[in-house]
Amino acid sequence: MSYINKARELGEALSHTPEIQALKAAEASIMDDPASQKDFILYQEKERGLVTTQMLSKVVPEKDSLALIDLKIRLMTKHPLIKAYFIEQQKFEKLMAMVNLTLTTAMHGMPSADDLPIPEELKGMAQKILDSISGGGDLMEKMQISPEMLKGLKLPPGFTRK
Repeated sequence: MSYINKARELGEALSHTPEIQALKAAEASIMDDPASQKDFILYQEKERGLVTTQMLSKVVPEKDSLALIDLKIRLMTKHPLIKAYFIEQQKFEKLMAMVNLTLTTAMHGMPSADDLPIPEELKGMAQKILDSISGGGDLMEKMQISPEMLKGLKLPPGFTRK
């Protein structure tokens, strides 16, 4: 299956990105500091427990989610190395969001900024991002957005669908 091989190639290429390298370095720094390491492992255990609960029951109690967020904030305040890790993790998540958007648009076509439920003042910036994803010169097929895709979507006040 060539698409599985392509996925492996993508994973290998992503492992060499600055975002992944910085995330790995930040985690290694935490593991080199005993106090940070202990608290970070505690956080990871609580996070895994929450993810497991979500996978099994599909519903995570709000108090558990809030407790994890509270713990994360306290750890970031207490440990600069953990704060640095979460900053790098956020950069990694942005990279992965871009990868996922690129994959989705390759499969379904590229939306235009007018199709997105965003305020008018941001549409120009959004269109520039979409244009950069499509590779500049080669325009991708435009994504067809059906009314069903928009059902249940909460739009900002004053925003109307065309």
